[in-house]
Amino acid sequence: MRRSLGILFLSGTCLAFGCDSNDRADAVRDATQERADEIRESHDESADLLRDVAGKDWTGAAENDGVERAADGLESAGEKAADAVETQGERKADEIEKRDGN
Repeated sequence: MRRSLGILFLSGTCLAFGCDSNDRADAVRDATQERADEIRESHDESADLLRDVAGKDWTGAAENDGVERAADGLESAGEKAADAVETQGERKADEIEKRDGN
């Protein structure tokens, strides 16, 4: 939500006062970096919660190994999703700059 409001604010500011493609591209980069950070944090928190619950409720080594693999998978999925968001945002920012000749 904050990301959307930030872009909306920038868009309104650009309409009122004008801004160049670099400003718009930077806004896209900032928003996508913020979203990527949120994705990483969310997946890391989920993995930590999974590890915490497993540590309290399960005593078998095999079960804990499975939980650890699942938690590692969550973290890996979060990293991949965040990387995809960053790549997409960078492409969009580059398109904005190219379109306006910067």
